[in-house]
Formats: sequence, structure tokens, C-alpha cells
Amino acid sequence: MRETVPLLALLVLLPAMVLFGGQATQIEHPAELLQLAQDFQEWRAPPNGVPDYADRAAQQIAELREFQGRLSRLPDVRSWPVHAQVDYLLLRSQMDAEVFRLHVLRPWSRSPVFYTKTAIGNVRRHLIAGRRVRPGTVPYPRERAQAILKALAETEAILSQAPGNLTEAVPELADMALRHPGGGYLIDFDKSRGLQDIKRDYADWVELMTPHLPEPEASELGPAATRAAEALYAFGEWLQESREQMSGSYVLGKDTYSWHLRRVRLVPHGADELLAMAAMERARALSFFQFEQFKNRHLPQIGPAETAEEYLAWDDETSLRIRRFYKDLLTEPDYALPVKSSVGLFQPPFGEMYFPERQEDAQGGTPEEPARRIIIYPVDHWKWRYSNMGFRTAPGVLHMHEYYPGHYLERELHGRNPCPLRRRHRDPVHSQGWCFYNEEMPLMLDFPYARGPRAREQVYVNMYQRSLRVLQGIRLLDGQLTVNEALKWLTDRLPPNLGPSLGARPEEAFEETYPVIERGTTDTCMLGLTQIYRLLADRRMQLADRFDFREFHDQFLALGSIPIALSRWEMTGLDDEMEKLWQAASLPLPAATGTEP
Repeated sequence: MRETVPLLALLVLLPAMVLFGGQATQIEHPAELLQLAQDFQEWRAPPNGVPDYADRAAQQIAELREFQGRLSRLPDVRSWPVHAQVDYLLLRSQMDAEVFRLHVLRPWSRSPVFYTKTAIGNVRRHLIAGRRVRPGTVPYPRERAQAILKALAETEAILSQAPGNLTEAVPELADMALRHPGGGYLIDFDKSRGLQDIKRDYADWVELMTPHLPEPEASELGPAATRAAEALYAFGEWLQESREQMSGSYVLGKDTYSWHLRRVRLVPHGADELLAMAAMERARALSFFQFEQFKNRHLPQIGPAETAEEYLAWDDETSLRIRRFYKDLLTEPDYALPVKSSVGLFQPPFGEMYFPERQEDAQGGTPEEPARRIIIYPVDHWKWRYSNMGFRTAPGVLHMHEYYPGHYLERELHGRNPCPLRRRHRDPVHSQGWCFYNEEMPLMLDFPYARGPRAREQVYVNMYQRSLRVLQGIRLLDGQLTVNEALKWLTDRLPPNLGPSLGARPEEAFEETYPVIERGTTDTCMLGLTQIYRLLADRRMQLADRFDFREFHDQFLALGSIPIALSRWEMTGLDDEMEKLWQAASLPLPAATGTEP
């Protein structure tokens, strides 16, 4: 572990320039805070190679206490500038996230998914894959091809630790590892049975990959993948044989969930408050959906695209309409490229794949007209047609969430934040809240959907489904629902006759339910949206007729991907939520023994 820097009696304040509302503003950070944040980020970096996961966890538990001790010894924190106080809380929340991982989730001893996801993800991170396609072209350069082979060779070393480490394995997480070994890359249950078909899936992947690798790596890929697949298959057999003896529980309880909200997510609410919010949001979404259906009752229904060409035409038109729509709502940075969709391949267990032969294809445009390419599912994938979220029915429903000004833009912005602490912080409530906000806000401002007014109904179905995620997830983590009951609960509430909904397929119910017990948290879209609305309302009351949407959005994004309660404090000066966060209790932990709790 890195040697700590002695605590200064009088902390030196180091200046940095931060953009706020389009203006450069100087903020100051205590030098010790910056050093501690840097040391902690280095400590959190993934290890090289395959560690002993149990030993690494025991070591990290001891080292984390040292970091928390250094943080607690920083003097006069509440007298720092607000920006620096916020960054202190960000660093505290990052440490509490590690407390949650090491003391509550304990994935190395509780979760079979940890091992399959690590082994498969170790390979996948080197592929030109993913919805936001990673940079690169084919053929793969030799260095990347060798990294793929190395990752395949490490599969057995990762999986071999599982039988000895999984002393408190959760049987439902064994089910998830068997069914979705890649960690939830939306496998079509009709085409792959997860680990049972892993040898076939890896062989199909080798057939796809081999033409795009140099020699001799291309010839080495098949044997390496076969060995990796055999290790995964054997692990699947062990899981099936051992499942009945697994006694771990996915139930964390409302108290732990509320602790996570307050200390990790820095949300001034508890589990019961979220349940009340979700119940109200459910009623609001269904009511507004019914209003919209009545308004559109004389219009023909719309359905999913029948071909990729039909969808891509809708998608291109939607992108143009969005850019025009947002010109008065947001300052578009000069590096924000247009977004173009392209149909990719889907190969379990790695998910979306792409094989661009030119850099223009990888980026999504041409040297004269560059763009950012987003990979979408092929026509024969279940999600093309049946997803309740409307991916192929109306591009505008989720385009602003997923592309611009949602995940694509916010990641570009936040990765360039001049504050060194905020540049490395990603808050999921902020991220999902902002993106969900950009589903509903355009609806309220009469965005002209390319598929016409009936596309608006799908937005309300999405709002309804996101409220169900919270209602289901908290009850699941509190033990009020079993996993099978939760699957049925969700399926029953997403029927095929809910407007444009085609019903929740088993894959979608699985995708909505199992990650909750793996991560120990629920969906954050609704929570983030609610907080943004409160912030907007407070800012409107402060500024009255001087309120400006573009200024509001620019300021909100300029502060970074931070908890929205902290954004509210910085933007409005209102600190009425902050005492709950400053005083939120730490998670009770066992005495320091240097061993696993």
C-alpha cells in the first residue's frame, strides 16, 4: 500500500478552474484531499493478472480502514469552500461503496456470477464490442489479439478459485451465472442456455473472430477458446451439483438498503420514502398513459420496424430532429458528434460485436462528417421486437436517454470535467436521472416524434415500468418477494395489451430482476428524475422569470456526475438536505482483525 502523506496542520489550498454556467470559476482543494483521492484511485485500480480473490479482499478490508482514517483526520472540513466539501463527500461515498462491496456483497464468497462475469468480461474488454462500440478496426492488431489469448488462458485460474471461496453462495446467483454467464448481455433464451451451451457459443465466436486476427494468433484462438469454454462448462456442472447445498441469501434488508442510499449514493431518502415515491409515480404514469391513449384514440397504432433499413431511416430522422429541438435547451459542445446507429452481431456470451474495416466505420461517419456509432441488436434478436421499452417501435422514445443528450453526451462532458475528483466520479443516480429526464422533458415540450403522436404512449409505458423496478426491487432485497415471485409480479404488471407493449418476455423479466440481487440495489432512474425536478423547481423559484432552461442544464452538467443533492447545494445554496448526508451513520462493522468479516 502507498505510503501516506503526513497530515498538515494547515492544509494548503490548491486552485483549479471549473466551468459553471459557461463561466470559468476558480475553486480550491486542500492538498491533502487531492493526495488522498489520488492514492485511493490507484488503490481501486484493478489488479494485473489474476489475484487470489479471498486474500485480496482480506487485504483490502484492512487497507480501506487506513484510507477512512486518513479521511476522518482531515481538519475543519465544514469550513472549506462548498465545492471542496462536495468533493470530500464524493470521496467518502467512494470509500463507502468499497465498504458495501467488501462487507455486504462479498462477491468472492457469495456470488457465482462474480466468477463467470470476471472470466468472460476479461476477454470481452479487448473486443470491438458493446453498444457504444469500442475504438478499433479489423483486422485486430497483434497486441490486442495477444491480449485476447492471454485473457482466455486466465479463465481457468479465475474459475478454479470459486469452489473454495463460495462458502456462502447464493443459489439464485448460481441460477444467474448458469443462465447469463456473461453478466446479463441479453441472451435469447431460445438460442442459448448459458453455460450449458458455452462450448457451442465459444466455437461460434471463434468462427466470427478468426478471419479478423493476424497469424499466428488466429490459429491459436480456437484451442485457447476451447480450453476456456471447457473450464466454464465444468464450472456450470459444479454449480448445478452444488446448488442445493448453497445457503447464502440475497436478502439485505431495508436498513442496509437505506444506508446505501444515504452513504454511498448520497440521497437524502430511505427505502420507505422510495416506495412511496414509486407508488405515486406508478399512478401518475398510468394516468398520463390513459390520457394520451384517449387523445390518440382515432389514430392508427404503431408497431416495431420490420427491417433494419426501416428502423435506421427512422433513427436518422430522429437524430436530426433532436439536434434542432435541443438548440435552445442546451449548449452543445463542439466535440459532441452526431450519433448514428448501425446493426451489429450478437454473440453470446459476449453480447454485441462489430467488425469495422475502416476507421470511418468504427466512428460512424466519414472524415468530412464524423459521427459516433452506436451498435443495435440484429433483427432476429428478441429485443428487436418484444422489448417493452420500445427500442424498435419509435427511436425517439429512448434516443434522448441513450444517445444525445443522454448517456453519450454526459459521458463526454463528465470525462472532461476540469475538477480532478469529479472527472473520475460517476454517480448512477445522476446519470440515469438525467437520461430519464430527457425522456419526459421532451414529451412535455411537444417533441415531434418521427413515428407520430402514438410514440408518446410508449414514453408513459417506460415511466410505468421504471416505477415497477423500484417497487419490485426493494421488496425483493427486503425478502418480501422471492425471485420467482418477483418475476411473476413483474410479468403480470406488464401485459401485452398495455398500449404498444407486447408483454414482458422471460428475458426481459430476468434482465429486470436478477441484477437487483447481484448488485444489492435497485434502478435509479425514477429517483434521479424526482431529484432533478426538485432542483428545477427550487431554481425556478429563485430566479423567477429569469429562469432559463439552457443555463439550468449547462450548470447542472458542468458540476459533474455527482449526487443530485450535492448539485442542488452548489446551484441553489440550499443546504436543507445536507445535514442528513453529513450525519448519515456508518455501516456497523466488526472490529479490525485483518480478516474477512
